[in-house]
Amino acid sequence: MATKTSPPSEPTEDLTASVLAMEDRLTFLVHTVGARIASVGNRHFRAHDLNHFSARILVLLLQHEELRAGELVELMVLPQSTISSQLQALHAKRLIRRRRSRKDNRSVILTLTPEGLDLARDCDGLSLRVHHALLDDIGERERRAGIEFLRKVNQRLRAMEQQELYPFRAPARLPDPGAIEAPPPRTKGKKP
Repeated sequence: MATKTSPPSEPTEDLTASVLAMEDRLTFLVHTVGARIASVGNRHFRAHDLNHFSARILVLLLQHEELRAGELVELMVLPQSTISSQLQALHAKRLIRRRRSRKDNRSVILTLTPEGLDLARDCDGLSLRVHHALLDDIGERERRAGIEFLRKVNQRLRAMEQQELYPFRAPARLPDPGAIEAPPPRTKGKKP
């Protein structure tokens, strides 16, 4: 008698059973590295009323000479609203120029002003100094392997962005705020 085989299914192991401390997870390590890089940079950028997002935008404009807002969204992997607020602040400080594309009136092309160019060079100098401080004592082979590893992680995360990765429980239903009785108002008592 033939045995019926079932199709392969999702792993049934409890992922939380193999306890891997948060501090040892790749996602947390990448988070802390990013936070520390931002902290180092922000200490320097503060004098110019910049943050690490706006500094990176300046450096990208320095390297590309001009970019569209949508290209910055793609390059920096940030929401359109975040990029827009950063661009608005840079424009208000007269560090960037914005102009409509002649080919597509919906598209805004960004370039650096002379003041923005000077500041972008400083931001790039700081970025390169941090880059070298992190990697100078690491051998070329190990450096390339590390960068290749991070690129692979980035590609995998890009693929995961639209996937349902974990079956979260349904959110708890909060009580209707109108159904909760408010406590009676306090009244100031008279002092005897």
